[in-house]
Amino acid sequence: MAEKAKILVIDDDPDFVMINRTILESAGYQVDAAQDPDSAWLKIKAWMPDLICLDVMMPTGTEGFHFAHRIRKDAETNHIPILMITSIHDHTDLRFSSEDEDYLPVDDFVEKPIKKETLLQKVETLLAQGHDRSKKHSKDKGIGLKM
Repeated sequence: MAEKAKILVIDDDPDFVMINRTILESAGYQVDAAQDPDSAWLKIKAWMPDLICLDVMMPTGTEGFHFAHRIRKDAETNHIPILMITSIHDHTDLRFSSEDEDYLPVDDFVEKPIKKETLLQKVETLLAQGHDRSKKHSKDKGIGLKM
C-alpha cells in the first residue's frame, strides 16, 4: 500500500490542530503541526510536506499572509499547495477568496469552522492538482485587483 501524503497544519489554536490532525490521520495522511511561522519553516524545510494547511491570524496578527508569500518565494517550497483555513472574516472587514492568488498566494481558501467532509475534499483536490501557477489565469493589474 502506498504511503499517504504528508500534511503540515500551521495554526496557533491547539484544539483546531488536534481536531484537524485527527481527521486527516484517520483518512491515512501523515500529519505534523506547527504553532507559528518560525517553527513551521523549520518543519517545512526538514520534512517537505505535500500540502500545507495554514491559518492567517497567529499569534499576533496576520502572519499567515506573509508566510504564504515566503513559501512561494522559495524555490524549494513554491510547489507545495497551500490551503488557507481561517476565521479572519469574523474579525475584520477584509474579504478574500481563492481568486485572489496574486495578492494571497494560496491554492484554496476556506473559513473556520470547516466540516470534516469539506476538509478532506479540499485536501484530496489540492493534492491531485498540486500547485501550478501556470493554470491560473489572472488579469491582475499589480495591486491585487482583477479586471
